[in-house]
Amino acid sequence: MSVVLRLAYDGTDFHGFARQRSRPDGRPLPTVQGALEGALAGLYGAPIVTRGASRTDAGVHARGQVVAFDPPFSIPARGLLLGLAARLPATVVATSAWEEAGPDGGPLEPRHHNLGKRYRYVVRCAGLRDPLRQRFEWHRPRRLDLAAMRDAAARLVGEHDFASFRAAACQAKTTIRQIDAVTVTAADDGERLGDPALVDGGPCDRVIIDVHGQAFLHNMVRIIAGTLVEIGDGRRAPADLDAALAARERRSAGITAPAQGLTLLEVRWPRLADGAA
Repeated sequence: MSVVLRLAYDGTDFHGFARQRSRPDGRPLPTVQGALEGALAGLYGAPIVTRGASRTDAGVHARGQVVAFDPPFSIPARGLLLGLAARLPATVVATSAWEEAGPDGGPLEPRHHNLGKRYRYVVRCAGLRDPLRQRFEWHRPRRLDLAAMRDAAARLVGEHDFASFRAAACQAKTTIRQIDAVTVTAADDGERLGDPALVDGGPCDRVIIDVHGQAFLHNMVRIIAGTLVEIGDGRRAPADLDAALAARERRSAGITAPAQGLTLLEVRWPRLADGAA
């Protein structure tokens, strides 16, 4: 029986979720997985190896990361969460914990047993940077055409070859991916610093891009976000997205949007486990 955790974290100071090789001087690179495994080792008194649903990149955040591990003994969910809260850095929080077996009764593999993921990219289009939110959004003070962005976003839905929307270092065996939905919305919280942009005929502090899918290539969501923003500011037309998909070349798509604007919002799970904290 595996233990499953839901994690939220600020990825700013981490070199991604997955553990990395040490620096040349032998010091480990800080990663979310490394911090979690260190905290778990302190609780269980033995090394613990974790398995995450998503290998978020350096600087990318999460509200709904799912991690599983196989413990040497059982700790009640509440005790596990409290123990982790005392040992994890302030930028990482385990929000729930439960026990669950894989479909075949064996260890649970979050990467393969989830039903899909939802990512959110936030673009700040107001004139001034927000110092309280700048770790979690891309400041790009330009008016964006949301109608054009939505037109382009609709072209991404379905099964496509996303070879143009992956990093050069991506090692995926296939570039075919299924996108379930892409939404583009304007947000205005009224707490403005300077003049807001005008979007959809009204004031707008930020534009939110949500992407729902089954699995993603390396940097795929960030390249989608960068391409939609270039369409929104008029440098590309919505139809250019069709051409980028057909070209299957990285240079045909837009820029890779900065990591700090991206958050893994949700890993969709087959069922709600009994006893989840």
